[in-house]
Amino acid sequence: MIRAPAIVSAVACLAWATAAVAAPRFAPHPTPAQIAASVTRYGAGETVNALFDQHRWDFVSERIAAGDGAWLALAAKLAPGVDAGTAEELPIDLAFALPRNAAAVLAAIRDGASDVGDVCSAPFIEDTVKDIPAYRRHAVAAVERVADPRLATTKTACLVALRKPD
Repeated sequence: MIRAPAIVSAVACLAWATAAVAAPRFAPHPTPAQIAASVTRYGAGETVNALFDQHRWDFVSERIAAGDGAWLALAAKLAPGVDAGTAEELPIDLAFALPRNAAAVLAAIRDGASDVGDVCSAPFIEDTVKDIPAYRRHAVAAVERVADPRLATTKTACLVALRKPD
């Protein structure tokens, strides 16, 4: 005769084992498509946690900061799953990307990757950017070149934040 506690223990172990197998796994250099698929399958929170736990978050962060459009589009998908350090890094990564690919950054902001004020206020930590006035000039010039009417509201808000004196 099987006792109820034994059944509960067996079910709990099976559920834990299934959850462990079902967690996202990433190669050392995951692609935006692989990460987007993980967000679809597991959700943003599980995906961000897996990237962080598997030491892949820095790789993703660097790609977003570099300004590639596919990585910037991924930022809005990951944003609901960030917390603590990753939540602080994402707007900074977007700010680094702003002078490089303003249209994609503005689209990511519009799509929920971060608050416009958090990205367009030059949110850098300590001395990561040595010349903030030069950064602002480059970022303003890049944002001013964005002509997509779907980004007009985000563009205006970003320019206001970039031009705000410290």
